[in-house]
Amino acid sequence: MSDTPPMFSLIKRGNDSFPRYVIAKADAYRNAVYWDATSRLWHADETKATVFADVTQACWEQHDLLMEAVGERPVHRFIVPLIVEVFGEKPLLTDLRRWLEKAMRIVVDSPKHGLGPKGTVGFIIADVDEMKAV
Repeated sequence: MSDTPPMFSLIKRGNDSFPRYVIAKADAYRNAVYWDATSRLWHADETKATVFADVTQACWEQHDLLMEAVGERPVHRFIVPLIVEVFGEKPLLTDLRRWLEKAMRIVVDSPKHGLGPKGTVGFIIADVDEMKAV
């Protein structure tokens, strides 16, 4: 395992009506290589990349790739409260969970601020199954 974790990019392809996504990273010479989820290999040819129609599925695939690179490191967990306020009639918790899973995006500006503090890799996990009404 390298001390420097890979920096992945999620590249939007397609168009606004039919967005598609591919996963890329830079090789040792900073040339882009593209992920083929079927063969589990990186290719210099973008046409061999897996094209994801669902951005959430692409993000989870990217998460899995990063976990393969850093999974042997010790883990330290911190909890940050995230409050969801819904105005109007109180929705069913299952409906709210379903909506959040599809609608919520937490953006981390890794290219500008790194993957974590001082050589670490931070993951943000929104576990909507643990959500409860207060």
